[in-house]
Amino acid sequence: MKPVKKSVVAIVAGVACLLGLWLSPASAATSSRRVKLAYSGWGIGTAVAYVGIDGSIFKQYDVDIEEVFIQDALSGGIQSLIGVDVVLGFGNPLAIFSPILKGADIVFLGSHVKMEQYAMVLSSGLSQIKDLRGKKIDVSALGERSDLIARIILRRAGLDPVKDVQIVAAGLSPNRIAALSQNKIQGAPLNPETASGARELGLKVLEVKEVPVIDSLLMTTRSFVQKDQEAVRRFTKGYVAAIHYYLSHRNESIAIIKKYFSGAAPSTLETMYDSFAAQLKPLPIPNGEAMQAAIDAVSVADQKAKALKPLDLFEPRFLEELKSSGFLKDLYAEKVSL
Repeated sequence: MKPVKKSVVAIVAGVACLLGLWLSPASAATSSRRVKLAYSGWGIGTAVAYVGIDGSIFKQYDVDIEEVFIQDALSGGIQSLIGVDVVLGFGNPLAIFSPILKGADIVFLGSHVKMEQYAMVLSSGLSQIKDLRGKKIDVSALGERSDLIARIILRRAGLDPVKDVQIVAAGLSPNRIAALSQNKIQGAPLNPETASGARELGLKVLEVKEVPVIDSLLMTTRSFVQKDQEAVRRFTKGYVAAIHYYLSHRNESIAIIKKYFSGAAPSTLETMYDSFAAQLKPLPIPNGEAMQAAIDAVSVADQKAKALKPLDLFEPRFLEELKSSGFLKDLYAEKVSL
């Protein structure tokens, strides 16, 4: 697989991770499926895809991959599914959920989450997260990472992030700290380094349990699932096997990653590999907290989103089949936690 031979498709704004697939009609259940796989480049977040391809993992499940690269994946929302059948990526949830609320035929097959360590910083006079009821919470931008993290922290404390607080956007962390110091806002989620600076200014810093944030979603359409369930089944199996290969073949995976980061130092490649491996699970099953946070964010712009339930957005059968069939037991030599 040589980068100079890849086709590039431009789509405006989004995130750095996109996966699509296109299948030609099969004459028999055992025939190989031709899959068009699209994602936005060779970042570490797309490593399961290109490591799986270069490691010939998908071919083991009769899936032939043709890659198409897309710039800036999911800001186009439903537009990202035009010309492909499955997409892996995540951007601002407004771009993804708004089409669903308007009746778009989108369903999620799986998701990756990243565990983030954040703190909730409070203005003077407040001592616990529950004290934020009726107050203003400051985030970098609505729908972005800090916003989603804030909503999870608030729900864990028993607050409804849509009804019980006002979430506003003030941009960069220094702006949020300044607003906290002046009591213009009363709470802000900050990473540990920034929170440490806020503590030095006398602000209350509450450490919280790690927060799950959606890193990418595996999306398709219900009509595609109905059209070719076997294709989706094989691709899902190949993708899960590619996760296993990435986790169990460290040296081989780093060697593949090196091809696309040729100027990176060996220590940098190892750090990249280890960081991504730490967030991968054997099955990319959905995380309810992370999905609910995305729904909450969309609810601010569209009240209809309140009716959405995280699990209603997923088609779980293909991952459930792999979990119950013994496929994972055969893949993993040692016991894995699901």
